[in-house]
Amino acid sequence: MAEQLRIRRITAYCLLAVCALTVLMIMLNLDTPVRVLLVLVLYTTAPGWALISYVNVRHVSVTWISAVGLSISIGIVLAQIMVLTHAWHPESAVVGTAIATAALLAHHVVRSRPPHEAAR
Repeated sequence: MAEQLRIRRITAYCLLAVCALTVLMIMLNLDTPVRVLLVLVLYTTAPGWALISYVNVRHVSVTWISAVGLSISIGIVLAQIMVLTHAWHPESAVVGTAIATAALLAHHVVRSRPPHEAAR
């Protein structure tokens, strides 16, 4: 169990870094292939992983398959909402998604700390 929590915490930290770097690159208006890759990684993994990790799935593969499917679904729903409301602002949507996802990921970091670390 401790190993699973450690892996969950490391994954949450890595995805938090993806969220932060994505927001930073958008805010600095850096238009590079790295930004494209970060947005793709963000929208294919982070929101779904942040949500599915609240469900106690025993197999890591099921967690990641679910995370990818859920992340892509979230991206499609957000894009559809922007199209239907005639409010096409993809950069704002990416930043909003990254911030909301980062909040959930930060909660995963806090809740996956070992008991002796959490007491400090």
